[in-house]
Amino acid sequence: MKPTAILIRILAAASIGFAPLHAASPELQATASKLYQAHADSVVWLSVIAKTSMSVDGDAPAEIKSKLSGEERETTVETTGTFISKDGLLVTALGKLDRSSMMDGQTVNTPMGPIKLKSESEVTEIKVIMPDGTEIPADLVLKDVDLGLGFIKLRMDSDEASGVEIHSIDLADSSEGKILDDCIGIDRMDESLNREPAMSSGEISGITTKPRRFYRVDMDSTGCPVFLSSGKLLGITVVRKPSSGLGGGAGRMTPVVLPAAEVAKIAEQAKEAKPEVVSEDEDESSSDEE
Repeated sequence: MKPTAILIRILAAASIGFAPLHAASPELQATASKLYQAHADSVVWLSVIAKTSMSVDGDAPAEIKSKLSGEERETTVETTGTFISKDGLLVTALGKLDRSSMMDGQTVNTPMGPIKLKSESEVTEIKVIMPDGTEIPADLVLKDVDLGLGFIKLRMDSDEASGVEIHSIDLADSSEGKILDDCIGIDRMDESLNREPAMSSGEISGITTKPRRFYRVDMDSTGCPVFLSSGKLLGITVVRKPSSGLGGGAGRMTPVVLPAAEVAKIAEQAKEAKPEVVSEDEDESSSDEE
């Protein structure tokens, strides 16, 4: 590259005297402001404790099988989710909630040859961290591995949920997008930044139509809503499972936007679903009734 071209790129990226490459237009900023006021509190943090086990699916050296079969790890992760109804139903990216959904069935190259992983997770505790910092217990009620969605319900009968006000987005108030459409995402910063709401803008850089529709938008958030410049909801950010083995460029986990209409279909099932793991209190009460 010629020195002049390098200098032009440096100047274009500088923050003094030059606009950013993807600077939001005044119209996009106005829409973002309205969305912030209406939906910032619809996005919350989730604190999740899960037990994950791994094994080998099929043949593998005995040493590897033995090592994996003895491993069960309990991990605590935090991720973001979005309220989609006033009764406490949230949607989130399953890949961040349940890491086994990303690993199960993947092929890993080892010094002893490639192996196919089998992974399972049991979510044992979920707490929803509300905008005011209140932590409310919740349950995982439905997973859709194919779409990369996890649905969570607040325990509305808990003491922590007493008097809580829920702000939710409307999945039906949505529209499809086109290549290079401007988009606005709502997210939340992490604990180091007081979990405050955050906004981002980007463009639809790609659209996948088979086996289903996904939008590629340059945003890193997951489990969060993405809107079009019209203010209509585009969809929810999820993580796509690698199409080939883990490790290497072909096995990257890619954040994409799942159309709101697809989320809404599964959300109807989630509204009637029961917790995947029965809490200890519920288990004890059912034993007493017997």
